[in-house]
Amino acid sequence: MIRTHLITGFLGVGKTTAILHLLKQKPVDEKWAVLVNEFGEVGVDGAILASQGAVVKEVPGGCLCCVSGLPFQIGLNMLIAREKPDVLIIEPTGLGHPRNILQTLSNEHYRDILQPGVSLCVLDPRHLSDPRYLDNDVFADQIQLADVLVANKTDLATDADRMAFEQLLQRAEPAKTASAWVMNGEIPLELLAGGEGRLPQRLALHPHAHAHQHARDDLAPQAALADGEDLRLLENQGQGYYSVGWLMTAGWVFSARALRGWLNSLDVQRAKGIILTDEGPLVLNMRDGILTEMPTRLPDESRLELLHTQPLAAAGLQQVLLACRV
Repeated sequence: MIRTHLITGFLGVGKTTAILHLLKQKPVDEKWAVLVNEFGEVGVDGAILASQGAVVKEVPGGCLCCVSGLPFQIGLNMLIAREKPDVLIIEPTGLGHPRNILQTLSNEHYRDILQPGVSLCVLDPRHLSDPRYLDNDVFADQIQLADVLVANKTDLATDADRMAFEQLLQRAEPAKTASAWVMNGEIPLELLAGGEGRLPQRLALHPHAHAHQHARDDLAPQAALADGEDLRLLENQGQGYYSVGWLMTAGWVFSARALRGWLNSLDVQRAKGIILTDEGPLVLNMRDGILTEMPTRLPDESRLELLHTQPLAAAGLQQVLLACRV
């Protein structure tokens, strides 16, 4: 039986960083794998995890929660067959509703293969006083359906944020099995060892909150760049969000200084990428106007994605991006 954990959380709360931290703590005699999904088409999170040595299967360009389509089950079946992991972590897009995923993982096709583990939701406690999040049904159900709640980015939180998180835990019905108050995604491994997850009493507050259409119907994962292909522009939209992303040949080197200046000038909800720069390969991540970065291994290709609540001018953005090359 493969112990399976769902790790949810809204856009930009630090799920991928948290998963990286969990992978660093895994027992040496266990094999872990990650099934990762993003709203955008480029698949930056999967590339980041893979660059740190994780075993990864990507399903970009849609939502794992839309399990009426086949990409989720195909990706899951391929990962199980290929890797035969002891532990499986599933990271849906931050816009994803967890209800259908949890139902699929416990259906008759996986009952003898997957052992339900605790479901964990990562949140930014500052969002607990922001109506943009409190009024979002998917945000509410990510919290509602989780067994464990983790407040991340707490170095940016106030005492009022801490109180809001504690009150959330006190009101939770049924009660959460565990919680944590952490920085930089430093989730202790013990939080995943809290017994069997998915209590039947954990019912979605808004089970139909995620009904929507995707820009593409097939939701097929995007392939890497073809031989001789240097650049590919990819776009997606749905649920009031728009994404523009690029796959770029690893033969291109970008000015880290120019990229920082450009990204800091953008008015977007989120920017993330893994890019070869003149300062080495970097993971770039911008949320709430704050750009962070960390060194990483050389990627197979550079990737960058922008996400916003308004349509993005892809051609103009691409022109400025390419001007950042050295």
